[in-house]
Amino acid sequence: MKFLILVATITISFGLTHLVRKSAIKRNKFDIPNERSSHKNPTPRGGGIAVVVAFIFGLLALLLRSDLDTESFYAIVLPGILVAAIGYLDDLGRVTAARLRLIGHFVAAVLAIYILGGLPPMPLFTEALSLGVFGNIIAVLFLVWMLNLFNFMDGIDSITGIEALTSCLVLTIFLFNIS
Repeated sequence: MKFLILVATITISFGLTHLVRKSAIKRNKFDIPNERSSHKNPTPRGGGIAVVVAFIFGLLALLLRSDLDTESFYAIVLPGILVAAIGYLDDLGRVTAARLRLIGHFVAAVLAIYILGGLPPMPLFTEALSLGVFGNIIAVLFLVWMLNLFNFMDGIDSITGIEALTSCLVLTIFLFNIS
């Protein structure tokens, strides 16, 4: 059943992305490259909305089947919606200050770690090592770093999609093997 949820989520993502792309083209909503851009061709805006909606659908399906606990669901969805809203507002040109985006990213990362109750102890040989507050700070910094690294690569034609696909496939294989 998890595989069907994965296939449905991917199908919804592709379908909605196609619709959003068509709508952006029809309404002439493009990200036009400038001298700071890494990509060369105008790119339709707003495709992230489709991916977010599909991703939340997949998580909700897993939650309803009890394949995902409520705490993890909220730790992914609530900060994810905040980051998606920041990205959407940025696409609209309403959040252009990097400082504001960064503050929002830190709020989202802190929220995720808070909802999870902090970073769990890490297995180390036969013991579990608790990193406490230090581990939580490192986890927040890691989340913000990865988010901004991903955002940076978003400007390079196709690299973000390839990275996302590769990451999700590896994570999916990993999760199928441990469950």
